[in-house]
Amino acid sequence: MLKKSLFLGCLFASSVCHADPIQDMGLSGHEAGWFPNFIQGQGPMTCRKTCDIWTGLPAETEKANDLVSGRDIASVCKITKDPTIIHQGINDPSSHWLYGNQQDKDPVCTVGWQEASGNLTVTQRKEFMCLCVSP
Repeated sequence: MLKKSLFLGCLFASSVCHADPIQDMGLSGHEAGWFPNFIQGQGPMTCRKTCDIWTGLPAETEKANDLVSGRDIASVCKITKDPTIIHQGINDPSSHWLYGNQQDKDPVCTVGWQEASGNLTVTQRKEFMCLCVSP
């Protein structure tokens, strides 16, 4: 009975909670955070440089050359429709973030998705947020 109650409680809580546990421009208790790819006139920067300058921590990266030839590293990034949200550090659910990757030394966040029509759409932005994590 206790297991069933805990399960139902967790199920209910998960259906009403829509918070992003990784907050923008802060590391909080998760030891991870999102930071803009510019600071004090520097930018656009790669995620690895962004995380090093903002936090001294590494960017969340994966080996890209396993899937994409000619690329070594892919870092996690996110974009939004309005660059003001990034510049002013607005953490609002209406920001409508899309997640993508930033590859090697090219300071561009690339996001792709499949349209209902089946066509692939790719968007690239020079203003984005990078995921920095504690090792």
